[in-house]
Amino acid sequence: MMNNFEISIVVPVYNSEKKIRKCIDSILSQSFTDYELILLNDGSTDYTLSILEEYEKEYSSIKVIDKLNEGIAKTRNLGISIATGKYIVFLDNDDFIDSDYLQILYDEIENTGNDIVVAGYRRVSDTKELFKVSPSKTSWAKYTVISPWAKIYRRKFIIDNNIEFLDYVIGEDVYFNLQAYTLTKKVSTISYIGYNWYDNDQSVTNTKHRGFKKEADITQLFTYIGEKIDLSSTINRYYLKRFYIYYLLFSGRTASPEAFMQEFKKINSYLLEKNLVSQLNPFNKQVSGDTFKVQLSILFFEMLKNLGLLPIFAKIYCKG
Repeated sequence: MMNNFEISIVVPVYNSEKKIRKCIDSILSQSFTDYELILLNDGSTDYTLSILEEYEKEYSSIKVIDKLNEGIAKTRNLGISIATGKYIVFLDNDDFIDSDYLQILYDEIENTGNDIVVAGYRRVSDTKELFKVSPSKTSWAKYTVISPWAKIYRRKFIIDNNIEFLDYVIGEDVYFNLQAYTLTKKVSTISYIGYNWYDNDQSVTNTKHRGFKKEADITQLFTYIGEKIDLSSTINRYYLKRFYIYYLLFSGRTASPEAFMQEFKKINSYLLEKNLVSQLNPFNKQVSGDTFKVQLSILFFEMLKNLGLLPIFAKIYCKG
């Protein structure tokens, strides 16, 4: 059976009555038109579903799926199973894309024959651009964009390798893309920026990472990933280090110094026990492609750890 569309666009939607129109309109404004738009209503309790059904009635390329609330991982997985396109693109319901986004990603994956193309993105508010990320051409650069958006995937590659999002409190995107990046060498990065990631203080992404929560165990996340792929490679071990340092600094900002140190010791003990500690310097050529700010943050954190100064840092840094 032939595919009906070249691209399937998967958008999980939850209580997004204020932003979903902008998201959908940006897709309908694409210069590339050979796509199906799969809008999955994940049990919204506002007027989101009515808005989605309004669009579905007007546009034949739009398919609305109404389902009970299960979370973003299961919702994206359902979208993958429904998709018929040769390629898959993901968007989040608060975000929007530039009018040439699909065309540029499609041209790149068609011309290269790759399984994944990774592009850049902007972080935007209602009034301005906050920052932007444009991946370089290094082999590490793809790891700087670990989210499922700002990418295009070959659907057959995803299906054949049974790559799914993890139904867990944190890291569903890390679980998905570490598998994807490990299971193929056919990945290209482009400097193009056409994805706009909206800065929503009340989004699931922002709220679930505030402070440390027992149900969001990062070592359990690493265990789940390790059940799928070999984490002992130099690159994967370094990514775990990069990820846990970011996690501690981001989530730990609103935690107490005691909670920060307890979380650090738990993660550090886990990595030591599993022989997953990375000794790679963030300025090593193997992992070139990060911003100087990220490299410096990792180097500074490692220095504090090695000098035994993390407890002092935690007392100054943590506001909980």
